[in-house]
Amino acid sequence: MAKKGRSKSRAGTAEPPTCNCILLCDDVVISQGKGKHTLHGVIGTIVVPGLPAVLSAFPNGYVAYVRVQNVYGNKMLEVTLDEAASGDPVFKFRADLPDKKDPLDVYTVCVPVIPFVIERAGLYWFTARCDGGILAQSPIRIVAPPTPEASR
Repeated sequence: MAKKGRSKSRAGTAEPPTCNCILLCDDVVISQGKGKHTLHGVIGTIVVPGLPAVLSAFPNGYVAYVRVQNVYGNKMLEVTLDEAASGDPVFKFRADLPDKKDPLDVYTVCVPVIPFVIERAGLYWFTARCDGGILAQSPIRIVAPPTPEASR
């Protein structure tokens, strides 16, 4: 009788976290009484008066809101805003994900975004990565009025 093949052990390699939400918001309010998060102004489109444009300058900043679970071991979460056409990052930050006793617990990253410069209008990807792999993405469109040269 032939032996059944065994799958190789993946000891030491934990599966990546699961990201169930990555959003760019105008603001996030965290209730002190119940710990609930209230998201204000979820961003899908940003209209700028001209290019280049500096976004997220005080007092009209943005907040990155990311929720992950299935966190095994200490992991690093990288959040970026990338231009879709070129893949170039506009901004990025990293956040440590702690080793949870219960991997099914939800870990929320809520970070004010530093000011960033947009050079071109178009589609951008707000992306969460862990260990180089993409966990989740949200599309964000940057819209600017046409330049006088473009209308000729």
